[in-house]
Amino acid sequence: MFRDLRGWPAALDCDFGVLRQRTVLTRLRFNGPLRVQRLFYPEKERHGIQPCHCYLLHPPGGLVSGDALDMRFSVGPAAHCLLTTPSAGKIYRMDSQGAPQRQTLAAEVDNGVLEWLPQETILFDGAGARLSACFYLRGASRLVAWDIVCFGRPAAGESFDKGRFSQSLRIERDGEPLLLERTDCEASDPLWESPAGFYGCTVSASFIACGHEDDDKALRDACAALQTAARPERARVGATFRNRVLIARWLGRDSGQARRFCLEAWRTTRPLLLKRRVCPPRIWST
Repeated sequence: MFRDLRGWPAALDCDFGVLRQRTVLTRLRFNGPLRVQRLFYPEKERHGIQPCHCYLLHPPGGLVSGDALDMRFSVGPAAHCLLTTPSAGKIYRMDSQGAPQRQTLAAEVDNGVLEWLPQETILFDGAGARLSACFYLRGASRLVAWDIVCFGRPAAGESFDKGRFSQSLRIERDGEPLLLERTDCEASDPLWESPAGFYGCTVSASFIACGHEDDDKALRDACAALQTAARPERARVGATFRNRVLIARWLGRDSGQARRFCLEAWRTTRPLLLKRRVCPPRIWST
């Protein structure tokens, strides 16, 4: 019997803790083409624990049929980690056997801070994306995260006419679910055109911030600011605060606008929730 060799699985397992007032990697395990670059410390404030900026590297640059990325992160007490990627993730067309591409993220935050700010994910026509993110918070942990997904490549004249998109999100605090979401649809599903779905848009973005009970006012203020912010033309924007989770949504046709929306939400929320000015990772400007 021959083993199916299609696909290139990769796994990454990182623990972050505190050493000499800095957030550091205390444990790192990896398998396949998934790595982290050395940590960076661009934030110059002298109070509190110094956050680390960590870049996730996937040298192939995209997922083909059968590929799987499995990421696990653990952020310990008082640690503060910002995770990002150097470029957009790409999910290519499935092969003739229809083998999907899978990416999973599981993050545990124990009285620390995690910022999950990857660059956008681009679904090529015919992709079979299965994306999953789970965040398990404990105690006074705080979470800031965003997600930008582009369906097709309109600039190249390619739409997302074939394939499948599945995405799930779970946020818990001390075992209690705060936010559960799931989207699962074929490219031909009426949800793409429905006003209750994607409304014919080709780019979807979500910004999420989660705190504990002492952060309610900060998150309510951030939500109010996002609700009254200028809205880009031909985009649908909204923000809500519920269950101590701030959620801001963006739907449109321009990935640049979606990115600017997430950056503005971050600029608004971070000083209120984390008491720190925004410090964009330098890799975003290269």
